[in-house]
Amino acid sequence: LPSDAALLDAAAQHLAGNRSASLAEIAKAAGVSRATLHRRWPTREALLRAVGQRAVEVLDRLLADARLPDGAGPEEFDAALERLIERLAPAIHLYGFASHEPQLQADPGLTAAVAEQDERALRLLAQGQRLGRLLGHASGLALASLWGLLEAASYGVREGHFGHREVRRLVTLTYRTGNQPPHS
Repeated sequence: LPSDAALLDAAAQHLAGNRSASLAEIAKAAGVSRATLHRRWPTREALLRAVGQRAVEVLDRLLADARLPDGAGPEEFDAALERLIERLAPAIHLYGFASHEPQLQADPGLTAAVAEQDERALRLLAQGQRLGRLLGHASGLALASLWGLLEAASYGVREGHFGHREVRRLVTLTYRTGNQPPHS
């Protein structure tokens, strides 16, 4: 049987394309029976909360890997941003689902965790701005554009428009080009 993490990832992937999917549809997409899914998460709500928690755990780990020391230089920032995008791309369906699912937005614990993750990502982008690697405009807009590009890339992969290997290059190029100061 697949691990809980594999089932939650499959559930998030399916729910990203069909937010109203039933437990039976989610189970089918994950390649297990509804009974198997039900034994682990007895209700759809329990499954959704578990997907939200999985999203928080995965993104915490990815953001921790992209953290830079205060004295980091421009090249270190560039590498950290590329590393973050590369690692976020296959997992962005988790963030996209958790940040847009109304039931999860009503959960104060998950809402606080997502807000903390956004703050951590904003700190990284602010470092890029201080280093002259990103435009100095509102950081919230810079973060929203990064999340949006990653979500669009996730959709593109899910719909077969391009492969996972292309995501890092497409998102990095688009994000950096759109947020690069004129002198870079």
